[in-house]
Amino acid sequence: MKKPILIASASFDEHAYSPVSKLLERQGYPVVVYKTDRLLSGEDKLQVDLSGETPSITYNGVSIASEDVSAAWYRKVGSFSLADADSQLAKQLYMNNEVRALHDTIWPSLYPGDIWLSAPGNIAHADRKLQQLLVARQVGFSVPQTMVGSDWESLISTLLPSQQSLMIVKMMRGVISDENQIKAMPTTILNQQKATELSAYTSPFPGLYQPYIPKAREWRVTVVGQQVFPAAIYTESSAKDDWRIHQESLAVQFKAEELPEGVGELCIQYLQEMGIGFGAFDLIEQPGGEVVFLECNPNGQYGWLEEDLALPISEAIAGELAKIAEAA
Repeated sequence: MKKPILIASASFDEHAYSPVSKLLERQGYPVVVYKTDRLLSGEDKLQVDLSGETPSITYNGVSIASEDVSAAWYRKVGSFSLADADSQLAKQLYMNNEVRALHDTIWPSLYPGDIWLSAPGNIAHADRKLQQLLVARQVGFSVPQTMVGSDWESLISTLLPSQQSLMIVKMMRGVISDENQIKAMPTTILNQQKATELSAYTSPFPGLYQPYIPKAREWRVTVVGQQVFPAAIYTESSAKDDWRIHQESLAVQFKAEELPEGVGELCIQYLQEMGIGFGAFDLIEQPGGEVVFLECNPNGQYGWLEEDLALPISEAIAGELAKIAEAA
């Protein structure tokens, strides 16, 4: 009998892991889906025991120790909601951080890296925005001029040299609890006037600043191992800041199109340098044709691309996990 494949996630992301799980089960692989939120609610049970010669790890009484699973997928383990999240948002964020810190200890310490589609430690490394830009440039991508700092005058003079200049600001994580409300800051466009107004009452730090890049079209490129699934993004003027904000509107259109030559190979090389088997790339194609790397989410969303454009991403993920399982 085949050893189980472990999917470490949370109920919140069932729309992503469920199709993969079903594909694996059809191929004869038992699947164990670990769900953080069910542990927190008491519905499921996890036990890690280090007293023996080898660590014992059980989930609902079933061993999920590394020697008892053939492959594993670490998929948004920290995506969960507490029962009182609406009234205790600060607690929700705190618990999310605590759970993330615990998982950052458990999985990398007790499981070998080659069992994962993307090892948890490598995902954490690949999630750092500045690291992404450095690696992207190393493999041959064009990357934007980027600044992080606490000096408004320097940022404005460097990135906004004229009244016609524009720059964007994005946050490292971008989610806070303020007066018991979750607030998120999307990518925001600033001109000289807006930046000067901001400088009167807030610090530019923490934040990541880049010149605004004109867009002929954008790309969301999902890569699984050696397989590349590109989606071109066309935005109207009202959605040029951040297509995610306007994703459900008519101002944003997704189309299955071929990437410019060589870009797919750069994406594959990037994943290899990061040591991960999955990545969701955000790229800009400028009016002149140059493709610019913005970021790569090592655990990004892709479900709507499967549904709207019939991109077989879940099939590719199941295939990679089966390949790992067969090699175990």
